Amino acid sequence: MTMTKRGLLQALGARGVLGGLGAVSAGWLAACAGQGAASQESAGASAAPARLTVLFPGNATDAEDYKAVADAMALKYPKIQAEWTVSGAGQEYTDKLGSMFAGGSAPDVFKTLIFNFGQFASSGMYLALDDYVKRDAAQVQMDDFFPAHVEASKFKGKLYSLPNDGAPQALWVNVDLWKRDGVPLPTWDSTWADLLKAATTLTKREGGNPMATQLGLGRPEWLTWVWSAGGDLYNAEGTRLLFDQPPVIEALTWLQDAVHKQRVAPNPTEQGNPTLAGFPNGNIAALTGNRGALGMYRTIDGFTYDVVPVPKGPKGRISRLGVGYTSISAGSKVPAAAFNVVNYIASAEGQRIKISRGFAHPSRKSAVAQEWFKDYKTPRSASTGINLTFAETLRRNEARSVPPHPREADINRVIESNLGALWNGTKSPREIVQAVATEASQYLVK
Repeated sequence: MTMTKRGLLQALGARGVLGGLGAVSAGWLAACAGQGAASQESAGASAAPARLTVLFPGNATDAEDYKAVADAMALKYPKIQAEWTVSGAGQEYTDKLGSMFAGGSAPDVFKTLIFNFGQFASSGMYLALDDYVKRDAAQVQMDDFFPAHVEASKFKGKLYSLPNDGAPQALWVNVDLWKRDGVPLPTWDSTWADLLKAATTLTKREGGNPMATQLGLGRPEWLTWVWSAGGDLYNAEGTRLLFDQPPVIEALTWLQDAVHKQRVAPNPTEQGNPTLAGFPNGNIAALTGNRGALGMYRTIDGFTYDVVPVPKGPKGRISRLGVGYTSISAGSKVPAAAFNVVNYIASAEGQRIKISRGFAHPSRKSAVAQEWFKDYKTPRSASTGINLTFAETLRRNEARSVPPHPREADINRVIESNLGALWNGTKSPREIVQAVATEASQYLVK
């Protein structure tokens, strides 16, 4: 290593671990040069004894789910001794991962969270998997992955991850509320206008009370709206911000009007009210979310619920896809064994073991066709739409992931901080996108 952990963290200063990874990538790569190229190994090398480490985010329940995968993998690869650690979530996990890389103790196999993939890839943290996939093509079966998951796992044309799960956004609906008011549930043909009309009927306010007793729509997932309007975050090269363009303003105007004009989505006060902000409380008719929400919604017993597609925007339906990026550290001393671990985690068998115990979404087409997934229901789910709507969105090629960018986490942070003014109505959408353009310009690729 060309830099100690203390030196790196001092260099990062207030930016945090992620913001400074790019500054040390050249030195870190130099220290790792020549380690583990698949083209220099025989296929038999992957069967050699090896010890390695695996790090995934999660809680105690996730740890139990991954233990089941680890136990099954140990039977398939008895010569690989893998130490699995499941620890932390969100920024806590990402900061821990960054500190491990900075300190020279990076895990051999690890998962990357959303809005960090491009930053990690550009910083040299990943080992490219293309040669391993080519060598073991029959075992990997890349054609079985949904194309959107594969594209999400690439940076500048190279494959740096095998996706082990990932679902697009859809609408969770309280079926009882829609039936009570005689409003038909959204379909694959429903538009923004259709959703707004339904949400207006489904929103309830008593007298002059500014606080709703029931909302037709929870706070929508903004990036799905931006893409469905034809907008984007930045261009393919990452050199120009596109968030200040007319389609983005159109999407943000719809979202702001839903809060402050039509008043069918929560304002900040309503968003802070647990009876209105939480879908399980039964006072929200529709809320965007992915299949992972089943972890919270499976115990709902007060109403019947289902999942339907997000509505079409002016440019169709483009739903944000979250991907489980499973990668190998560029500095791993046992890359062949690490690839076997990554491949098993992302295999149809590995996904069945993990996801059948939890509530994520497979990244493989074969997995969503199996009974354990497609036929799954909870006591109060109205149909198997809680599984199949997400899969159908992927089959229709109506989902995409955040485009990788060396500073995507920073750009997202700027956008999120400015969206507060969208929800509270203190700035117009045009003012918001202009503020984002000014603040985020420093993070563009030069």
